[in-house]
Amino acid sequence: MRPLANGHPVSPPTGRPGHAEPAHPLEWPVYDDGVAARVTELITRGRTFDYDYGSELAELERSFAERHGRTHALALTSGTAGLLAAYFALGVGPGDEVIVPDLTFFSTASPLFLLGAVPVLCDAGDASGNVDPAAVEALVGPRTVAIAVTHLWGHSCDMDALRAVASRHGLALVEDCSHAHGSTFRSRPVGSMGDIAVFSVGGRKLVSGGMGGMLLTDSEDVFARACLLTNFRHRTDLTIDAARYEPFLLTGLGGNFRISTPGAVLAQSHLDRLDELVERRVTNMSALSAGLGRLPGVRPSPVADGVTMGAWYDGVVEVTPECPFSRDELVAAGQARGLKVRAPATRPLHVFPLFQGAAPDWSPQVAAAVRAAAAVNDRPFPRSAELFARWMKLPVNFLWEENSPLVGAYLDAFDDAFSMARTA
Repeated sequence: MRPLANGHPVSPPTGRPGHAEPAHPLEWPVYDDGVAARVTELITRGRTFDYDYGSELAELERSFAERHGRTHALALTSGTAGLLAAYFALGVGPGDEVIVPDLTFFSTASPLFLLGAVPVLCDAGDASGNVDPAAVEALVGPRTVAIAVTHLWGHSCDMDALRAVASRHGLALVEDCSHAHGSTFRSRPVGSMGDIAVFSVGGRKLVSGGMGGMLLTDSEDVFARACLLTNFRHRTDLTIDAARYEPFLLTGLGGNFRISTPGAVLAQSHLDRLDELVERRVTNMSALSAGLGRLPGVRPSPVADGVTMGAWYDGVVEVTPECPFSRDELVAAGQARGLKVRAPATRPLHVFPLFQGAAPDWSPQVAAAVRAAAAVNDRPFPRSAELFARWMKLPVNFLWEENSPLVGAYLDAFDDAFSMARTA
């Protein structure tokens, strides 16, 4: 039991007898009949893969590049594959250090181990969970070669300040935009400001091909290196112009990380509607987050001046010590009423064994990088730990309908939980 603000102890309530659980629509990703018919046609024709550079793949890459004002786009099997390709294309190698957020999905950092490189974790800065540029700069050392940032939950980092840090120290800047389809920073789309940007285009992302990823860059050389790592034969021959790579176009470098043709078509159907999808999600999430913010001790995630939210991926609210419930108690109270709330799946990287030096029976290069990461990150990460312990994930993946009725149903259910607590 925890004390309320008025001093009366309460236990987290279960649902009232006969309490109606809200009806949830299908969980995102959702596709319309037109794209389903197009995918069916591809399957019927046996066009489930693309070793060349067919129209489906070309359209998706062109659309992504144009939307973000980039010169080159490379569609891949996942955002993780895109991040591996990004680090490889930048020349990151054994012993190099890359500064990454502590609060991010592990794939922002884990591909570095495959290259023998060392992720240096940066504690969260403000309540958004994003890194603070000054804290990033404080971590720059003689082995640092790049900075990678995640626009956590779809909230853009301060890219102007981070760009300045990277420029002062001659470092590459990588944007992990996997949470942030449609987000902007000072009127510029995320994905347009780093040396390389990577999007996840799979799973429950707002633009989803089932499984997929996208790498964006303006550098011809970076694009060529990334393409050679992830493709071979016709694709490389058709899209790499740099003469010095011509002897390697047939073989590539052994990787095969191509998005499927149906995946490209599915992702394109969402990208074509992205403005509409963002508007719906922002409307629904803004209303739900603001409504929950009227409850005692529940704080909506802040949106900084000059930032617009896009996908609002895994949208969270912070359950502060002033709330009559802990985060876990509030989650339990919501789940007892049929609400799809929980702690976020994205947790601080420093809690995982991989970032604590555990590397059994792996290659000497990988094991050395894991051990080095454990040593350099042997320090506290208080802000990341505090935020993760307080965040409650909201049902973003069900809020894709226009003016979703779930918003009102969720607010009523939480009002009920707090009302029961007050009268207990």
